[in-house]
Amino acid sequence: MLYRVRQFYNTIYPKINTEELEWALKLLPPCSVPLFKSQPLPEQRHALDVALDLCASGIHNSHLLAAALLHDCGKAKHPLKVWERVAIVLLQKLPRQIWDHLLSCHSPLSLSLRTAQEHPSWGAEMAQEFGLDLHIIELIREHHDPRSKEGRLLYEADNRH
Repeated sequence: MLYRVRQFYNTIYPKINTEELEWALKLLPPCSVPLFKSQPLPEQRHALDVALDLCASGIHNSHLLAAALLHDCGKAKHPLKVWERVAIVLLQKLPRQIWDHLLSCHSPLSLSLRTAQEHPSWGAEMAQEFGLDLHIIELIREHHDPRSKEGRLLYEADNRH
């Protein structure tokens, strides 16, 4: 519960200091820097938190850290407002049938829910357009449905933030 409060605070008041930004930009392949910067500031903050979490766990795999910094880049296709983020977190606790119904009935939340569901695919497509390594693209694609050990590490770090 406390992490959700911290997450909400970081969404409303996202801050990235110069050292963190420089660290992130060094980790990213140069072709992906514009993709990272295209993310809204709360997404950049979250991405940094996920990458820093992985590093604190002793993980220094360059592909995994780059994927951590870019895993939510697909959300830039439809940046979520704070109320949409809160609604998504709350709705994730409901049965899947309700989520599917809200998606299909064109509710006011349909686009937000679609973004929450589709952003891994959208992000992978964007990463491919920017010429990223296939391994990074696949980690972005699977960050909500991990199929590899690295994907699982990214999934777990993402869920902690």
